[in-house]
Amino acid sequence: MTPRSPRRRPGRILAQAATYTVAALVALVFLAPLYLVVLTSLKSGTEAQTMSFALPRSWQIDNYLTVIETGDALQALINSVLISGAVTLGTILVCSLAAFVIARRPGRITGGVYSYLLTGLIAPFAFIPAIRLLQEIGLGGSYTGLILTDIAVQIPFITLIYVGFIRQLPREIDEAALLDGAGSLRLFFTIIFPLLRPVSSTALILVFTYAWNEFQNVLFLIPDADRWTLPMTVFTFQTTHSFDYSLVCADLVLTMLPVVAVYLAAQKYIVSGMVAGAVKA
Repeated sequence: MTPRSPRRRPGRILAQAATYTVAALVALVFLAPLYLVVLTSLKSGTEAQTMSFALPRSWQIDNYLTVIETGDALQALINSVLISGAVTLGTILVCSLAAFVIARRPGRITGGVYSYLLTGLIAPFAFIPAIRLLQEIGLGGSYTGLILTDIAVQIPFITLIYVGFIRQLPREIDEAALLDGAGSLRLFFTIIFPLLRPVSSTALILVFTYAWNEFQNVLFLIPDADRWTLPMTVFTFQTTHSFDYSLVCADLVLTMLPVVAVYLAAQKYIVSGMVAGAVKA
């Protein structure tokens, strides 16, 4: 005879029902606006003015073609890919190297640097000093200045994640590599960095999402509108077509698609990498 499975307690059933209900409500809060934007982007200009959840009478796929042709979406897409890719790669490289030194060489200097980086988590970003500094070093209004600024903004939090993860790696790995004649850089790039794949995946998603959606830095640091990124086209496009919500929503959808695709492809790494990097931070 097979043993009977114990009956679930009423309290546990109610708790699970409450959990699923809250999760459904939270999902509804986030998905309803997204559904409304996508639906509006496929309507005509007249139908879009009501901003309702009703299905369109005729599906206006041409709205996306209009946005691409008149909104400089292709050039803005190239700018976004260039800036977001450079910011992501630069942040991961700088933060992982800094975290390796901080985690493996504890002392007053590294401890002071680590404490200084932590203050960046609460210190507000000042645009006027940043703009002045970039002008002094000849990087004002350039992609390089914007990329370096975005990297600097992300360094405190991403370094914190890397330090917590690297501290969990046994030091015997370093000792064995050093005994085999590996230098510090070779030790990091051939032994340590491959082990950082979970936290690096998390950092990649977080930094890429930040760089892609960045608005203020681009607005203040890049005065030339022809060099703006894809999210900035929403700002200019909305100014030109302020009453044509179908075109504005189509531009929003085009802007969101890359971030949503990256997030869905690697969402499982976000929580795992965050938790792994916070155990012994």
